[in-house]
Amino acid sequence: MSTDELTKRNKISQKLAPYIFVSPFFIIFALFSLFPILFTLYISLTDWTGTKDVSLVGVQNYIQVFQDTRFYRAVGNTFLFMIMIIPAQIILALFISVMLTSKKVPFVGTFRLMNFLPYITTSVAIGLIFNIMFDSNYGSVNEILMKFGFITEKINWLGEKWPARITIALVTIWKYFGYTAVLFMAGIMSIDKQLYEASEIDGAGKWRQLFSITLPNLKPVMIFVVLTTMIGCFQIFDEPYMIFTGFGATLVGGPQGSALTGTWLIYDTVFGGTFRYGYGSAISFALFILITAITLVVLRFMNKGGE
Repeated sequence: MSTDELTKRNKISQKLAPYIFVSPFFIIFALFSLFPILFTLYISLTDWTGTKDVSLVGVQNYIQVFQDTRFYRAVGNTFLFMIMIIPAQIILALFISVMLTSKKVPFVGTFRLMNFLPYITTSVAIGLIFNIMFDSNYGSVNEILMKFGFITEKINWLGEKWPARITIALVTIWKYFGYTAVLFMAGIMSIDKQLYEASEIDGAGKWRQLFSITLPNLKPVMIFVVLTTMIGCFQIFDEPYMIFTGFGATLVGGPQGSALTGTWLIYDTVFGGTFRYGYGSAISFALFILITAITLVVLRFMNKGGE
């Protein structure tokens, strides 16, 4: 082989090398992300149950979605969960993150581990445990509340609409506040320490530092936390599913559908006995469009005045 041919081959190899190195990512993304999305979009335009032949129905499934009262109930429940979960989770996680980044807290490493444990706990175990704790007859929550005089009679946490929603909100906050606190801790530790030192020289107290230094510098993290928590509310499934269908019960969506979420509706539509893959796919894409629209609105609102 001549020198010119070797030189030409080396140049071709150098040009192709970057694409070869990055190709595994794009291949995996195409197989496990892009293809399922496109296939789901195709299925949403069909009337397919997984067994019979695929028959195209166009946008009929989408028309049915926006006429489905269960869909609106699931979306309404999700907005209620957002109102109940997002502020409480952010305030609790922010408080804990400030405490766990303080040098005055002893055994801070142990507390950080304990703070994160709920997030890595299996959702199935959490659902079953809280099912027992909030049981109206022998649950420990009612016993504790009655012992300290907060209530005079037992609350049917899992059998009434608002108590059921409060239960799901509490479980979700308990599970995910540790993860949110870790994000805030990372944001706080990235803030320049000289800002705090300069503020101390000027006589600023801890509260003034929190509102004048910590929170303004945490805005990018705050935006990320709000958006991911909001999207997470649309994805709530494991905990309510195990709480209301555990131990052989089959209460889909909780009492009067008060705990029905979009993900649970998709699961019940596709795997709950009807096996309507096409309609379930249409629900998922309708939720995707809704989540995208809400995310863009919230992102624009939170970035307003940022420049």
